[in-house]
Amino acid sequence: MLDYHCHILPFVDDGPADMSEAVALAAELQRAGFTGIYCTPHLIKGSYDADNKTVLKVLGVLQKQLKAESINIQLIPGREYYMDEYLFDYLDDPLPMGDTNYIMVEIPNHTPRRFAQEACFRIKRRGFVPLIAHPERNNRFFPRPASKPAFIPFIDLMSGADDLKPKEPLSYLKNIGCAFQANLGSFNGMYGTHARQTAVSLKERNTYTHYGTDAHSADALKSIMEGRER
Repeated sequence: MLDYHCHILPFVDDGPADMSEAVALAAELQRAGFTGIYCTPHLIKGSYDADNKTVLKVLGVLQKQLKAESINIQLIPGREYYMDEYLFDYLDDPLPMGDTNYIMVEIPNHTPRRFAQEACFRIKRRGFVPLIAHPERNNRFFPRPASKPAFIPFIDLMSGADDLKPKEPLSYLKNIGCAFQANLGSFNGMYGTHARQTAVSLKERNTYTHYGTDAHSADALKSIMEGRER
């Protein structure tokens, strides 16, 4: 079983503070049944901006430590790119998800929908596939006005219009070939009722192409995996 979104690498973002915490997280992931982990540290200018060389070096050190402790998990490189005005500077020398052409992108809540569309289109033009991280958590794309339905699916709001009327299920982003990654914790209410409802809706629409824990620590993973049957 593969985890397509995990902040397991120490030192590089808000994940484990040291190697021992990273090993503890890996041990929990193994107990949960994972055999491969896509390491996706944040890349946010001014906050978490370790370069790709550093990320790969830390990954190699952690992989050796896991082998020494008989934790049989393969670590696969990647990044979680923050969608802002610096995104395309980083994509001049990107670190995709392993040997694939997927680029994981986090769309912040304040990002205008049209900017998100344009950014994903430009990523596609560069020969990559945007893998949109946990869209169910994006409140801007799932507004909850009193006179509207409780939630509006992300893909319905990415068709180009700025109003809040539901659109056709197949949105612009899905039509240009974007992929969508769900957080497992969203399904058990870890991020609130709204994110859970949206995650269920997107799953029912077969929108999700990848799943991940988005775990930052061993304790967080235990919470994420609670209610796994749901």
